[in-house]
Formats: sequence, C-alpha cells, structure tokens
Amino acid sequence: MLSANPFLKAVSSLDPCNRKTSVALELMKELPLYTSNVVQDSEKRSTYDLEIHNFQNDHFSDLVEESVDLWWRDVENTSKYPLLSRMAFALLTCFHEPKVESSFSIMNNGIIPLEAID
Repeated sequence: MLSANPFLKAVSSLDPCNRKTSVALELMKELPLYTSNVVQDSEKRSTYDLEIHNFQNDHFSDLVEESVDLWWRDVENTSKYPLLSRMAFALLTCFHEPKVESSFSIMNNGIIPLEAID
C-alpha cells in the first residue's frame, strides 16, 4: 500500500497539487533523509527549511505544466528555490527505466493526494 511507505509519502509532497498544506510541509522536511547529497550541512539545512516555508506560500500562478517533472523544471527556472529544486530532481529521477517519460507517468499514477494520508 502506497500510503504505508514513508519514502513515497515524502515524495508525494513534491506534487504541485499537494502544496499549501501542513502535511506537505512536514513531509518536505523529511526529504533530506532520502537525499543526503543535496542538503549536507546545517547551513544548507537552514536554507532548505527557509525555502520550503517560502515555497509553501508562493503562488506560482504562471506555472501550469501538467507533469511533475516539467513543473519542477519551471520552478528551477525561477531560481527562487535552488536547494528544493535540486532535491525534487534528485528524488524524481530515482524513478528511472529505459523510457524516462513512462517512468514519470508511472510515478504520477503512484503519487497519492496528501489528504488521503491523514
């Protein structure tokens, strides 16, 4: 069951549909546990924590991509959340196979809405 897997629950916080919830914020705080190479020291951790708080309150009215990977590419292009973007790409690219597009499609089917976790 997907909702029982702590890794998949944490990664589901990267889905733009799950933004602006306290559950997503708490799950985003757990993401460095799965990508120790992105946020390595306490200075970067405090920067990351600030980024996720700001990210949760950002409107992103001009970003409307349908797939998670393209949405995060557009977030990265804003240059507002460099650590969070690197974290997202590190986690999203762990879903790989010969056909990268199909792996993102599979992941999109596997990401569950955070309200279903409560």
